[in-house]
Amino acid sequence: MKKIIFVSTGRCGTNRITEILREKLPETYIIMHQMPFSRLANVIGNITFRFGMIDVLNHFLYTFITKKYSTNHAFISTDPLTAMIIPKAYVASKDMCIVHIKRDASSFAKSMFAFSRSRLKSFIAHNFIPFWQPCIFPLENLLNKNVLKKYEQVSILKNQFLERRYAHNSNYRQVSMKDLFETNVLESIINKFFDEQISISKNELGIKSNESDKRHARRIKYDN
Repeated sequence: MKKIIFVSTGRCGTNRITEILREKLPETYIIMHQMPFSRLANVIGNITFRFGMIDVLNHFLYTFITKKYSTNHAFISTDPLTAMIIPKAYVASKDMCIVHIKRDASSFAKSMFAFSRSRLKSFIAHNFIPFWQPCIFPLENLLNKNVLKKYEQVSILKNQFLERRYAHNSNYRQVSMKDLFETNVLESIINKFFDEQISISKNELGIKSNESDKRHARRIKYDN
């Protein structure tokens, strides 16, 4: 089974990518944006980022999270919360394509800071859960006047980590968020790896994701 895993720091348009691909690809594709237990994966990934990666733990947790979707169908994950724990065996597979999305550090910082105040769950996660982000302590989001600089540091460190850990994947692609939503790079990656013929217009790429409006998102049983 072929897989494409989009990895990022978050706030890189991955929800919109999911919506687009669910509209464009056949229903046989399993396309996930946020999987159950991915919040746990995020915390563990940030802890091991700080103290050292344990691949056995990564393999157990990532396999547990994705086991539900391990079928004969092609699988696409855009979940940024699992981006740091993809085990080495998965990365080494020729049937795996890792697409690393990078966003300008300053833009990421502003977006993540605003997101941390956009809804209650995000506020709690960013202010009260240890290791929700590497290098940012609980309550620092509220109390540190220079927290945007800390978020910029998060962006730089995590992107360096993602490149160092996954660049040896034989199908690894690194793309900027700007190119992803302003050029045909997304359809090119999908068509080349899966041998598809989808077409994504600039207008479709320019539409912002709206989580409250799921009229155009395919409702598949794996979302339940």
